[in-house]
Amino acid sequence: MKRIITLALAAIASPAMAQTAAPSAPATTAQASTPTAIVFSEKGANGMSDLPMGVHRIPDSDVVVSGYQGGGGIGLLFGVVGVLVQSSINAGTGTDKVHNVEDDLRFDVRAKAIEMTNAVMAGDRFKTAYTLTPQPGGSTMTVSPYVVLTFVKKTEDVRPYIVLKTKVATGTDSGKTIKYFCCEGKAMPLATLTENNGARLKEVLNSELETAVNVMLLDRSQPFPRNDEAKLETNGMLPFVGKPLKWRGFDLGTYNNYRLIEYRGGLFVFSGVNIVEPDGLEITPVVKK
Repeated sequence: MKRIITLALAAIASPAMAQTAAPSAPATTAQASTPTAIVFSEKGANGMSDLPMGVHRIPDSDVVVSGYQGGGGIGLLFGVVGVLVQSSINAGTGTDKVHNVEDDLRFDVRAKAIEMTNAVMAGDRFKTAYTLTPQPGGSTMTVSPYVVLTFVKKTEDVRPYIVLKTKVATGTDSGKTIKYFCCEGKAMPLATLTENNGARLKEVLNSELETAVNVMLLDRSQPFPRNDEAKLETNGMLPFVGKPLKWRGFDLGTYNNYRLIEYRGGLFVFSGVNIVEPDGLEITPVVKK
C-alpha cells in the first residue's frame, strides 16, 4: 500500500499529470443570463480514463463491475492511461461473478438520468440556470452517466455507485471534467440486489441518482466553495476499490445530511465529488502543523 500511495502522490505532484479540481470561474453577467444546456451522452464511462484495470462491463449497458481484482492494487486507483497497461487483466473474474445474473444487473442509467433531471428542473430552483434546449452562445453541459458495482473483498456483498461525469463547454473553452459519485446504504449480497429481476438494485440506484442529479445541478450552477486548506483524511470504501482505503480529500460542505468530499487528481478513477452519507466514511480534518 505504501508503494501505491507513493505513486499516487507523485501523480498529484506532476504538473503534466495533475488535474485542477476547482471549477471554472463563475460566468460573466452576459453568460449568466443564458441558461446552460444539458446534453446526456450515450458513451458512458471511458475505458481508458474512467475505469481501472480488469473491470467487467455488463453487455449492452453502462454498468461496470469492479472490486474483485487481484494483484498489487495499483490498477484500482488509475485509469488505463495512467498506468499505461491494458485494462483486461482479471476481467474474466468479474464475468464469472455476475455471468448468471447479468440481465438483473442492467439499468438504463442514461434514460433514468434524463427522467430525473426533467423532474428536478420542473421546479423553480434551476429554472433560469439550465435548459434542455441548446442556446446560441450559451454553455453546454455534457453528462455521461454510468453505474459502478463494487464487490467488497472476501464477501459476495456489493456496493452500487451512481456516477455522473460532467463537462461544461462554452464557445472554444471545452471546460473541466467533474465527476459526481453517490452511494447510499450498506453493501448488500449480490443475491439480494438481483432477486425479483433486480428490484432492490433499481430502487437503490434510483435513489442515488436523484441525490447525484441535485448535487450536480447545484455545483455546476453555483459551485460549492473550493478551499485548498479544507483538507480531510478519509478511510473507508471508495468506488471501484474492494477494500477500505485511506485517502485525502477536500471538504466542500454538505447537501442535506450528506458530506461532499472532493478527491483531486485527474488520473484517479474515483476523483471528483463523492456524496457521502453520515458514517459512510471515517472523516478526520487535517490539522496544520
